[in-house]
Amino acid sequence: MTGKHRWNGLVAALAAAMAISLVAAVYGAAGTQLGKEPQSANSTLKIRAVIDTIDFLDPQQAYTGQAWWAMWNVYETLVTYKHVEGAAGYQVVPGLAASMPKISNHGKVYKFKLRKGLKYSNGQPVKASDFKWAIKLGFLATGQGVGFYTDIAGAKAYSEHPTASGNIPGIITSNGKRTITIKLVKPRGDFLTILALIFAAPVPGGTGPDIQNGSIPATGPYRFSSYDPNHGFVMVRNKYFKPTKYIPRGKPDEVDVSLVGDANAATQQVINGQADYSNGAIPPDRIADAKSKGRLILRQTANTYYFWMNTTVAPFNKLKVRQAVNYAIDRKRMQTLVWGGLGQATQNVLPPTYPSYRKLTLFSHNVTKAKSLISQAGASGAKVTVWTRNVSDAVSAAQYYTSVLNSIGLDASLNILPRTTYYTTIGNRATHAQTGWARWLEDYPHPLDWFDVLLNGNRITDTDNNNYAWYTNKTTNKEIEALKAAPVLTKAVNDKWAAVEKQIMQKAPWASWSNRVFPEFFNNSVPKKCIHIQRLYGIDLARLCK
Repeated sequence: MTGKHRWNGLVAALAAAMAISLVAAVYGAAGTQLGKEPQSANSTLKIRAVIDTIDFLDPQQAYTGQAWWAMWNVYETLVTYKHVEGAAGYQVVPGLAASMPKISNHGKVYKFKLRKGLKYSNGQPVKASDFKWAIKLGFLATGQGVGFYTDIAGAKAYSEHPTASGNIPGIITSNGKRTITIKLVKPRGDFLTILALIFAAPVPGGTGPDIQNGSIPATGPYRFSSYDPNHGFVMVRNKYFKPTKYIPRGKPDEVDVSLVGDANAATQQVINGQADYSNGAIPPDRIADAKSKGRLILRQTANTYYFWMNTTVAPFNKLKVRQAVNYAIDRKRMQTLVWGGLGQATQNVLPPTYPSYRKLTLFSHNVTKAKSLISQAGASGAKVTVWTRNVSDAVSAAQYYTSVLNSIGLDASLNILPRTTYYTTIGNRATHAQTGWARWLEDYPHPLDWFDVLLNGNRITDTDNNNYAWYTNKTTNKEIEALKAAPVLTKAVNDKWAAVEKQIMQKAPWASWSNRVFPEFFNNSVPKKCIHIQRLYGIDLARLCK
């Protein structure tokens, strides 16, 4: 996730039969029920939230963390995640399904049964065939997540010529029996987490492939009642939703979300009482003000911010140049410069929330050594263009990075692209982009979502490529492919992932620099006991109260 951006062809294969025990064993998840929340004294509880932007409110097209934050409570999936705090929030649990699936044929067949009486927010019944239509719709709409589902039998062939009347034979449904059978061409141990992605949320059969922001009927505790792409959207309770052991009805009756791109303005709205909550990036110089005038919650999430270096173009095709960059960056200083201190310096790919994480300290801050390596590589004076997108924190980080490259003997200049075109531009081989800014936020909690997508040379594509370093290595490519077959993330398997990470970072295709801590800012009218952080989706709006 770029904040989640488009990618093609993620293929991750672990033994699916162990998926439930994997999550429980790795994250220590407990099957606890939701606790009781304070009740509002008012008959109607309205929460006013401010965020900076979303991409879409369409299940097939939305691929930003802020859109998913809202849509998680609108479009329910066969399996989902608990509305709890801590590591237990990574546990996959039944959503629309009555129970976890029966898995057979060595992890290649999944059998689900829908809960009784399911209805969409328009009162129509939810049918088993609607799941099949949702997967087909992804291909018909050229959706953002189609690469996740090509291992379903027949899906790859369907993707080449998708039609409304075409078939994906690996999905067999019975509306009368409420059953869904999914057959894979090969085992994928992370398949349950992929089914929990919003891309796989059932929608009414016949829903068209055109982008339908907020207008598709909901299956979750909320529905979208209005949407204005220039101003915001409104969520209200779905009267047809029936809560379960894992999914609450939702505390707020209504959630009004405003889109405010100016972080200063968003912060001030919360301080003034015009909004209850904002998850926008608070400007570093306003953090102290926010702490004194509101309720600031610092949320650790699975993210890594890094500078990529294209290993196929000069001067970054030389290892010594890439190592020099890693020695030259003052990672600790950058946390204050970019985030106002709301970040943790890192040299890793994986964030510290993962059990596969083993802290790397390969490069101490040493500008003198960096200059020497540039000289040894014969790269003194080499022209370099640094790429970044037009977002304040990305620009600040890239400006610092450009100055560092100049300080060690390179001739660097900055190129700032619009945020809407940045990733597709640098992910196009023809651009030959040398180096620049990037970030990754997890799609789902597994090392494959990082190494397979971002650093497996076998996954490089000429366009829409996520491996911006264009890094490929026969040894680590092979090791990543082999680890896909690991049935469970045991300590031994986690150690192997850590070894792969170290091998890659010794080759320095990235200069990782931060695991950002996100500020969640509340008006004082929202008590602490009403604030709950879900590990994957952030502040749980279904449990907000005041």
